[in-house]
Amino acid sequence: MLAAAITAPAAAAATPRAPVSRARSRAGVEFPATAANRRSALRRARIAPPPRASTEKDEVKDSVERAADLLDKIINETVQGIFIEEAVEEVSDAQAASADGGDAPNGGTKMTERPGVNKEVVLKNVVLKYLPELDGSFLAAVGAYVQVAESSGDFALLSLLAAIREEVLAAVSGEMRPDVQVVQLVSRLKSPEDRLEVLRAAHRGGGKAAGYDVPNAPIESVENAAARVVDELEMNENVPSWQLLYQLLLTRETTRQLHPNADELGVYSKTVTSGSFSPSEIPRAEANLIKELSVINDAFKRRAHLSAILDECRGLDEEAASSAGRANGGKVKLKRTARGFSPPGLVEPGAGGGGEGGGTLNVFDIRDIRPGRLIDSVLNMRVALMRDDGDERVIGRLTELYFECCDVVLETCDRENAQLEERAAKEMADADDNPSTQSR
Repeated sequence: MLAAAITAPAAAAATPRAPVSRARSRAGVEFPATAANRRSALRRARIAPPPRASTEKDEVKDSVERAADLLDKIINETVQGIFIEEAVEEVSDAQAASADGGDAPNGGTKMTERPGVNKEVVLKNVVLKYLPELDGSFLAAVGAYVQVAESSGDFALLSLLAAIREEVLAAVSGEMRPDVQVVQLVSRLKSPEDRLEVLRAAHRGGGKAAGYDVPNAPIESVENAAARVVDELEMNENVPSWQLLYQLLLTRETTRQLHPNADELGVYSKTVTSGSFSPSEIPRAEANLIKELSVINDAFKRRAHLSAILDECRGLDEEAASSAGRANGGKVKLKRTARGFSPPGLVEPGAGGGGEGGGTLNVFDIRDIRPGRLIDSVLNMRVALMRDDGDERVIGRLTELYFECCDVVLETCDRENAQLEERAAKEMADADDNPSTQSR
């Protein structure tokens, strides 16, 4: 699987915040610096999953546990490797100072400046060592551990986890198909202009674009790859990462608007084939939400209502994933689902969203909504009406809904990027305000 869900075991409560070095990698990542910090980070890094029951035969659970164990190994070996390298360097510096009769300030002898330990190289070597063992659950495990580190204020471990993720992505990129490489690259770009430039360069045959080496990948292949990953994320019982889902949705819809099958308005005008429902069907929850949105004539109110529905759905889904993880010893059992086709008796009354003036509260369960599936449903309804010479007013409203869905996806990605930048700036400020982290 390209994407899988995992909820990390609960971290030890009240973990003291770790001092963070001001030395940063090329990605702006900070690593634990001093020996005390390294030992502290190493202890906190050992977030071992609870023991498996001997009768457990769930293959997905086994995969999740293997990913968590592998992440523990990478964290521990990286921190230990950095500790050993810096210890060797300190000993070498002390021996050099002794041989020169003291250091420069006190002994008057100028020492040769050493470049220091390359922490990125240490991490890269550890990641490459375990690369053959990595599968789709591993990055989900990293994401779950990031949540644990964030909740405990462990910024040293958080930085190390971010660096691990970057190195893993860099290592596996060379083994990906070109279309998947383009999806990965575009989903991480923040600028709409950069996304368009990269996609057009890939479609032309590859080359340099937006400062990146872009492989050759036709736009049709890139759209297909992005759609597959979105389907895989949304077909889990709980979405493993909503942030990743929105980034991939932005990539998918950008490719569709550049696709040969897009009409003069830039809307994809062929029936979408989804992994979660048949092209001849529309999932119940998404169909009823589309009806609910369609009767709201004010575009601003309609988009605000759509945004609120998706935010509420995300909050409920993340809460359900967290609760399920606690109930299952810190694990979420993954399974395929056809949530949009639940029999009426399984839908809880009053769980749906309301439209303008109250709406239909008992039509659908808001937890069944998925943004990618919603956009696919809008497109397929529009294609069907155009094929059957349907009401132009309805087709026009579906066109508006499509672009409003895309706007909400873009706004969500921009908001989360801004939050990430604000958090990074706060961490930098906190490190600057605590000079003791440099002397411990």
